[in-house]
Amino acid sequence: MAAKRQLSIRARLTLLFELAIAVMLVFTAVALVSLVHHSLETQARNQIEGEIVRTQERFAASRSSSDRLVVLAMQGDVVLQVTNLESTKVWAASSAIAEAPVLAHQVVDPQSASGLGVRMVTASKIQSTLRQLSAGVSGPIQTPRGPGLVFGFVYGGGISHSVRVLLMSLLISFPMLLLLSGGFIWLGIGLALAPVESIRRRVDAIAAQDLTQRVPLTGGDDEIARMARTVNAMLDRLESASQFQQEFVSNVSHELRSPLTTLLATTQRAANDPTKANWPEVVDVVTREGRRLDALIDDLFWLARHDERQIETQRTDVDLDDLLFEEAQRVRSLSDLNVDTAAVQPTRVVGDPAMLKRMIRNVVDNAMRYATSELRFASHYDGDDAVVTIADDGEGIDVEQGPRLFERFVRADPARSRHSGGTGLGLAIVAEIVSHHGGTARFVEVDKGSKIELRARRNVRGLPG
Repeated sequence: MAAKRQLSIRARLTLLFELAIAVMLVFTAVALVSLVHHSLETQARNQIEGEIVRTQERFAASRSSSDRLVVLAMQGDVVLQVTNLESTKVWAASSAIAEAPVLAHQVVDPQSASGLGVRMVTASKIQSTLRQLSAGVSGPIQTPRGPGLVFGFVYGGGISHSVRVLLMSLLISFPMLLLLSGGFIWLGIGLALAPVESIRRRVDAIAAQDLTQRVPLTGGDDEIARMARTVNAMLDRLESASQFQQEFVSNVSHELRSPLTTLLATTQRAANDPTKANWPEVVDVVTREGRRLDALIDDLFWLARHDERQIETQRTDVDLDDLLFEEAQRVRSLSDLNVDTAAVQPTRVVGDPAMLKRMIRNVVDNAMRYATSELRFASHYDGDDAVVTIADDGEGIDVEQGPRLFERFVRADPARSRHSGGTGLGLAIVAEIVSHHGGTARFVEVDKGSKIELRARRNVRGLPG
């Protein structure tokens, strides 16, 4: 089943902004219609109240007490109807509603300014007239026939007509506004995302062609500029990783080819003439090169797991002095070298026992390859660090070149190292382990031979996996 295709970021942002604008427009329309309706009603009531006052003044000046209906002249859209106090008989009315019966009754309305309101009559025979009236206002009035009530209305649906016109205008203009704003938003987001798309195309081309190229920087410190710098930093790391991988594969191939070539040549010569073959020598060569291959594969496996952060680490008390004494005994059993452990002091750290043991053994094995007659071990505390030194009395190295020797497949003397079984990875593993334990590894200047100093934190807070 094919995955459902999602909208692009540009489309989603446009829809989101359009939805937000639509919500704001709806609220604006509701507020505008309400405001206009309220304003029209207020204006109408003021006009009605003015007409009521003028009608009261007219009745006050009149001396006629005839029972006939008084027809009032209309002033604009305002119509008036005067009734008795019981609202049962019409005494006067504007010309537009002169023939109409009583249209409304006065009721108490606490929300109005006068405390009085208007309730329209619901008789069916006057519904057509009632539909023409709005904004009713009532009040008392003195007439020649006695006290009565006066009702004022806007006639002709002026308020509702104005509101309908406004609503129609909004219903026409708001969709057009949404359409125009959507277009501008679409273009604006496209312009904003254009540098991102340009960077994407550039990175795609770089990944497919040449990792030495970089994304052009736009300058400034906005999000696009920071992203371009971040992408370039990532490309730097990718280029370094690619070069490292190529060099690593080349070095591994070279390191594996040498023992394999020796094994194949030795066994081939013995197979061609078994009767004349020096079988003890063949066994010695096969054993030596096999061990060399085993050591190389073991080191490669450890480094691969380390690079993938798959090495499980422990945190426990480890006595580095005990590890040095164990190594001293091992060296004495394997060689004629003298091992001086007089400077070994009790030195304990919190770390991974297996990793620390491998660290010291790799350094000791390296020293054994170059030592002439003696190795010197030492350990002590230096502030928060535990310090271990391992020295030999061999030819020595240039200390300035020391940092390179902790890199992978780097040897001080490649020919001698290969002959003695070195893989070129031992000190690289030492550097990784000591870094895990918050320390450093370096060669120290001595008068004769070489000396490696290992520093580890006495109680490192966390060991990376």
